[in-house]
Amino acid sequence: MFNLEKFLPYRFSLLSQTISRLIASEYKDRFDLSMTDWRCLVIIHQHQPITAKQIGEKTRLEKMAISRSITRLIAKKLINKTSAANDGRAFLLSTNKKGDKIYNEILPLALSYENELLSALSKTELDKLYAMLNKLQDKAEKLNELK
Repeated sequence: MFNLEKFLPYRFSLLSQTISRLIASEYKDRFDLSMTDWRCLVIIHQHQPITAKQIGEKTRLEKMAISRSITRLIAKKLINKTSAANDGRAFLLSTNKKGDKIYNEILPLALSYENELLSALSKTELDKLYAMLNKLQDKAEKLNELK
């Protein structure tokens, strides 16, 4: 019989949603950013200038979610959008001073939540977890390539 509680995608989804909900409430309350907004802001900050398509490749978020988030980040004046020189349809995104400031304020908060969560594991368990996650990610990507 199928046991949903032992189905890996379900377990990962539950864990991700639980963690995201906890952290997202802080981002929303303090900075009026959704979790998707935060993820896009981080990717833009770390890989600027970057296109929306590249954000999708790095985050695996849906195209429409990225588009909405970019629109919100521009409206909040956290990022800048400029035309790509070689493609009139593409835009390059980068953070500005205000976006950098928000990034630098949120990052310690996010890392604090991560540290608190990971404190449930020993160093050995944490090393094993990251190794297993890397193996599973590699395998999942190979399976996706076969499609």
